[in-house]
Amino acid sequence: MTTRVTRAPRVALIGECMIELRHLSADRLALGYAGDVFNTAAYLARSAAPGTVDVQFVSVTGDDPYSLAMREHWHAYGVRDTYARVLPGGKAGLYLIRTDERGERTFQHYRRGSAARDLFGPDQPAGIDDAIAGHDLVYLSGITLSILTEAARARLVDVLAETRRRGGRVAYDGNYRPSGWSSPREAAGAANAVLAHTDIALPSLDDDRLVHGDGDVGACVARLRAAGVGEIVVKLGERGCVIAGERSLEAVPAVAGAAVVDTTSAGDAFNGAYLAARLAGVAARPAAEAGALLAAEVIGHPGALLPLQPVQDQPV
Repeated sequence: MTTRVTRAPRVALIGECMIELRHLSADRLALGYAGDVFNTAAYLARSAAPGTVDVQFVSVTGDDPYSLAMREHWHAYGVRDTYARVLPGGKAGLYLIRTDERGERTFQHYRRGSAARDLFGPDQPAGIDDAIAGHDLVYLSGITLSILTEAARARLVDVLAETRRRGGRVAYDGNYRPSGWSSPREAAGAANAVLAHTDIALPSLDDDRLVHGDGDVGACVARLRAAGVGEIVVKLGERGCVIAGERSLEAVPAVAGAAVVDTTSAGDAFNGAYLAARLAGVAARPAAEAGALLAAEVIGHPGALLPLQPVQDQPV
């Protein structure tokens, strides 16, 4: 991936961060803050060399104590919040994680009153749309789309089109949670509108089977190519991923023998490390290997995010 500027690339990641409650036992919970796009932002910042990428998380939070603590959490992970609005009286959404003996997770979401649902709504200043479109890379997910109204999705798509018109790129992971949609058909329609303006697709095959009916990697890649996506990496969970070249598919295996404690955020970690490598000029294969290596580390720890590293200096 090449950027259009010589300064540090600017990345805007659009989504929701929530209160995370993770079961330590049947009646004890650990408090954290996470969400698929924020997780990718945190892992992108973690994977990039200090000062080489400006990572911005675009969202809406409340002004309750948990929302304020959440923002401090973003900063600790090297993620900036210049374009994340505060909704007076708003609150943070909540989800709970349970993991089984194999480390597979299930979620319970309580997000109906989440302030992030105001993203791209009528109260969002036009200046934020303009600022997003000025970034070198804009990233979002299917979960981002699921919390927006139909009108807000249309406004977001306009911003993505403007991003590309100005020379920026768009990356999309079709992360799918059935509870966020009335049907897979609704999710597919929203995804297709975004894919028409997408440069980099980072889907999970399991999600795309549910939403788009893709039978295998080849079908997934063919659909994305037909939509005009130029760079495609299909994630296959414990089987690694497949990079779609111009004329071939290249398999990249997952890290062998990785201990599995909690699979939460493995795909988000892969995305963050992959994008950080590509922004640094690394080829797709070693970038995917970097993603697989970080994902293997993440699944060996509980919760969505690895323990904090020292905060990296971010460009201004």
